Amino acid sequence: MPPPILLTTGDRELELFGRYEEMSYFHRMLKNAGHRDVQQEEFKGAKHRDAERVSYPALKAFIKKCFSKKTK
Repeated sequence: MPPPILLTTGDRELELFGRYEEMSYFHRMLKNAGHRDVQQEEFKGAKHRDAERVSYPALKAFIKKCFSKKTK
C-alpha cells in the first residue's frame, strides 16, 4: 500500500505561474493510478515563499492523522 501524500501550494493567484495547476495534475494522476490516500491543499493568501511556513499546521495534522490510522 503506498504511503499517504499531502500536496501543498500557495494561493493559485499568488503562487508561481502554473504551480497550483501542476499540483492538481499530479494529484489527478496519482488518483488515476490508484493511489487512494492523496490530498491537495491550497493556502489562500499565501505566496510561493510563504507556502512552506503556512503549511506547517496542515502538515502536522496530516502526520498526526497518518500515525493515528496506523495505530488503530
